[in-house]
Amino acid sequence: MRQYDGLNLTQLLDLMHGLAMPEPVPWLPATPGWWIALGWLLAVLLVAAWQIARHRRLNRYRRDALAELDAIAARKDIDPAESAQRIAAVLKRTALVAYPRSEVAALYGADWARFLTVSADNDARIAEAADRLASAAYRPGADPDVLAEPARRWVRRHRA
Repeated sequence: MRQYDGLNLTQLLDLMHGLAMPEPVPWLPATPGWWIALGWLLAVLLVAAWQIARHRRLNRYRRDALAELDAIAARKDIDPAESAQRIAAVLKRTALVAYPRSEVAALYGADWARFLTVSADNDARIAEAADRLASAAYRPGADPDVLAEPARRWVRRHRA
């Protein structure tokens, strides 16, 4: 005869012992492989953060130029010819920051228009407006509303 024969369900349940709970899992990794993986992950994150900060620092002049172009467009108290001259000046200053002064400072007219087109990877919309952008500082009838978008596009797209 067996030991549990004749016992009812409640008597059998009373004979059972409690559940054996395992030790809690530690939060820190126990093997060196995890520490190495964590070190590599931290190194990758640091390099990525450094690259992002470097990229933002190198492109600050673009953000400043775009902010200045937005400020020019927002000012309605100045006449259109002055706005066009200011847009042309912002483009020239931006180019002087991005490229060597010896390449950019003396450019004007058709040469300046060609530079704007080539430095923006021959972007069609910039090429279409390059002559107007190049002559904006000298042409009294230049429309700043027409010049603003190609100027912004050049600031965003030029390759230094």
